Amino acid sequence: MPPTSLGSEWLPVCNSAEIGRSCAQGFVIAGESIVAWRDAAGRMHVWRDYCAHRGARLSLGTVKAAELECPYHGWRYDANGRCVHIPAHPSQTPPARACATRFLSEEKYGVVWMCFGEPARPIDYFPQYHLAGARCINLAPQTIHSSGPRVIENFLDLAHFPFVHTGILGEPTHTEVADYEVDESELGLEARGCKFWQPNGIPGQAGANMEYAYCVKRALIATLSKKAQDNFGALHIMIVVSPVSPTQSRAWLVSAHEDETTHTDKQLYDFNMEILMQDTPIVESQQPKYLPLDPAAELHQRCDRMSVAYRRWLAAQGFAYGTSLGEGGG
Repeated sequence: MPPTSLGSEWLPVCNSAEIGRSCAQGFVIAGESIVAWRDAAGRMHVWRDYCAHRGARLSLGTVKAAELECPYHGWRYDANGRCVHIPAHPSQTPPARACATRFLSEEKYGVVWMCFGEPARPIDYFPQYHLAGARCINLAPQTIHSSGPRVIENFLDLAHFPFVHTGILGEPTHTEVADYEVDESELGLEARGCKFWQPNGIPGQAGANMEYAYCVKRALIATLSKKAQDNFGALHIMIVVSPVSPTQSRAWLVSAHEDETTHTDKQLYDFNMEILMQDTPIVESQQPKYLPLDPAAELHQRCDRMSVAYRRWLAAQGFAYGTSLGEGGG
C-alpha cells in the first residue's frame, strides 16, 4: 500500500515520449513497482508491476495489441487488467482473481501521471504549457539521492543562484535578495515580486533584472515564471518530482518558453539541464535527506520566506513522506 501522504496525489511516472506504442517500462514510485505500458492504439495504462501467477514483473513482458503478456509463463492481461489467456491451459477460463492492479493515469504536459487512490484535485499545475506559441521542452528524468520536499525547496530558493549557478542565474557581485511576499490560500502557496539580477536568466538575455513568481499547488510539484524588466520573452518552468523512496527522487523540468525563436530545442534543453545538474550534488549533500518541518531544526534567513512557508504548509497538511514527520522511513 502507498504511504498515506501520497494516496490522493497525482504522481509523475515519466515523460509521455518514453513509452512508445506497444511498449512497457518499469518504474519505482514510493516503493511500489509500477509498469507503464501503451497499447497498439496508443492508450496508456499504469499498473502494479506484478503478475498474479508467480509475481514476475510485467514490465519485462510484451505488449500484444491491447494486452500485456507476462514474460514468465505468458499469462495475458487485457486493458481492464483481467487475465484472459493462460497458455499452459488454453481452454481454461482464467480465475476471477487473476487480475492486475490498475491505477488511475492521465497524460498532461507531456508527462504520464498516476494516482494510487482518489485524486484530491485535477492536474492543473502548469497552464503556461498551453500558451499560444510557447516552445515546450521536457527534460529527461534525473535521479537525485534526496527527498522530494528537499528538491522542491531548492527550486523555491533564490539565494543560492550566485553560488550554484554562477554565470547563468547569478554572480557573486549580485547576492542581495529583495523582500517579497508569500500568499497562502486553499490552492497552495504563491510568491510574487521576487526580483533578482541574472547574467543569463533566459537564453539570449544578458544581464537583466528578472522578476519571478513561484507557485506550489501540491507537495511535490512547483512552478516558476520569470520575465526580464525589458519584457524580453518569458520562461515558465514546472519541476516534476517522482518519489522513489523517502530519500530518493526522480526529478525533471518541463519548460515553456515564450517569444523564443532564436534557439534550437537542444539549446533550450541544455540550458535547463545544466541548471538541474548543478543543483543535484548540492541537494544530495544536504543532511538530513528528509526535510525538517520543525521551525527550530535549521536556521533561516529573511529571504527564506517561501521555503519556510512551504515547510509550515507541509506540516499543516501532515505531509510525512520525505519529511521529519517520518512516514515511510523519512
